[in-house]
Amino acid sequence: MNIEIDTHTHTVLSGHAHSTLIENATWAAKAGLKGFVVTDHGPAIPAAPADFNLATLGYLPDVIEGVRVYHGVEANIIDFEGNLDIREKYIKLIDFAIAGMHEAALRTGGKKKDTDAVMGALQNKYIDIISHPDNPSYTLDYEAVVKETARLGKLVEVNDHSFEYRKGGIENAGVYLPLCIKHGVRVAVSSDAHSAFGMGRFTAALRVLEQLRFPEELIVNATHARFEAYLEERNRRLESCAG
Repeated sequence: MNIEIDTHTHTVLSGHAHSTLIENATWAAKAGLKGFVVTDHGPAIPAAPADFNLATLGYLPDVIEGVRVYHGVEANIIDFEGNLDIREKYIKLIDFAIAGMHEAALRTGGKKKDTDAVMGALQNKYIDIISHPDNPSYTLDYEAVVKETARLGKLVEVNDHSFEYRKGGIENAGVYLPLCIKHGVRVAVSSDAHSAFGMGRFTAALRVLEQLRFPEELIVNATHARFEAYLEERNRRLESCAG
């Protein structure tokens, strides 16, 4: 398996990452990536930027060091209804939006509440994917989440960083990834890099996918063209919501 677009990466703006955008782009090029999404944290994470930071992304070049740079965010789910810490007038400006649960913003409320939070966030038309759904700090009804993701035509994340550093993450992925196969749900494989050295690092994630014989055609960022096709699909979805 090969991944050409890294859909979840952080810069120093996240407050706890270690590299600049240019450093990330340089290492992305060295890693052979064709593109990556800048997804710095929303403001509910200490030291992360205010949501209006997203309005400044438009000043950046689309290509740095020969690598396509997409504008994104990792918004925080801030309550069990699935509300986010990014206002609509800013989240609508970007190419790709992640929503995630982080203990700094929302602690677990148990399986029902945790699932309600994720299901609520998925209803936000701008959200494409839930970050690190394998996180054992929360308990999700994976069958319900995967089915809802399928209904909405959205994505499930396969987060390499989480598999490497969260004990129990791979085991949880062993539950939800077979459900993705069963329901034909597409996934995005990401590094969740917090330094340039992690750009394009997918070793643990790909190992899990290969062990499960996960269909390559369901990996939306395996090729640049397939990711671009998803973004076109996303734009059509947003236009239909506006209509």
